[in-house]
Amino acid sequence: MKKRKWLLLVSILAIISFLTVFYFNISEIAEQINPIRNGTRLRQPMLIPIPIQYRLWLSPILLVIAIIPISYYFVSKRLETKLEKNMEVISRLIGKNNLKPNKGSIEINKNAILKLLNFNERKVLERLIEKKGEVLQSEISQMEGMNKLKTHRAIKNLELKGVIKTKSYGKTKHIILSKDIKNIMLK
Repeated sequence: MKKRKWLLLVSILAIISFLTVFYFNISEIAEQINPIRNGTRLRQPMLIPIPIQYRLWLSPILLVIAIIPISYYFVSKRLETKLEKNMEVISRLIGKNNLKPNKGSIEINKNAILKLLNFNERKVLERLIEKKGEVLQSEISQMEGMNKLKTHRAIKNLELKGVIKTKSYGKTKHIILSKDIKNIMLK
């Protein structure tokens, strides 16, 4: 949360800087085009002590510095709310009141949990189910359609959602299904 507030502050400062530099660039260019009005030379505005060719490059750089953090701020906020909603649904499905000895309800819970996961997360979860709830990250990255980056992201997302736990195992990680998910998926 603090990180997002800092990013918003940085982008606001960058926007203010951009507008200031842009104003000075435009006023200096206007002065060079039309230096005399009504027979008198216009007073030059107080310029930033940077040559105009560098200030012209500074404007788009400041604009980029402003746009990237502000877009990250809004995207991360949206993703966080989406993740919270998914976690709420998963916690309701996993809750003790939802688990009944009825095999049909457990099958419904499995399907509901799988629908909340993206394709790569589902692949990781299916591999964990095949291997009885424990697998190495290196095994998953060797699966068809997976690579190290996709595997890393899927594992990180599943860990954030509370579906799995990871332990270091040499240069790779040992991935273990959480107890609640294991109770639902391996029955």
